[in-house]
Amino acid sequence: MNVPTSIDRNKELSRRLYIEVFAAGNVDAADEIMAADCISHGPGAPPALGTDGIKLQSALLRAAIPDLTVALEAQIAEGDRVASHWLGRGSFTGQFRLPGLALPPTGASISFNEIRIDRVLDGRIVESWFIPDRFSMWLQLGLIPAPR
Repeated sequence: MNVPTSIDRNKELSRRLYIEVFAAGNVDAADEIMAADCISHGPGAPPALGTDGIKLQSALLRAAIPDLTVALEAQIAEGDRVASHWLGRGSFTGQFRLPGLALPPTGASISFNEIRIDRVLDGRIVESWFIPDRFSMWLQLGLIPAPR
């Protein structure tokens, strides 16, 4: 019988975050996957505490890209850490909101990547570091001009 190791269980938690919360839009699953006091470190902002930030990020992304699909491209784990490379794809058919900005839909197909490292303790993600490829996404959304 093949019994999952703690590393296998940690990898599954990280996978569930993207498949259930982002791809399926089940933001309540974040409370099962992440600790209530989880710390999330992302570029350009102070660390966020709890699950509200990831729930909002998922809701805003799915509002802009209702047909969002998410694929796990690669995953490496050691000890209590899981590093994952994700690819999101979909059509920009809903309004995209950023603080102080709302972009109308264009219908364009977009794709974007994210690298994420999760630290797991007692069956929950307790800390995350993530780097989304915002440049590619903003370029495809028309927020920044294409390089010449």
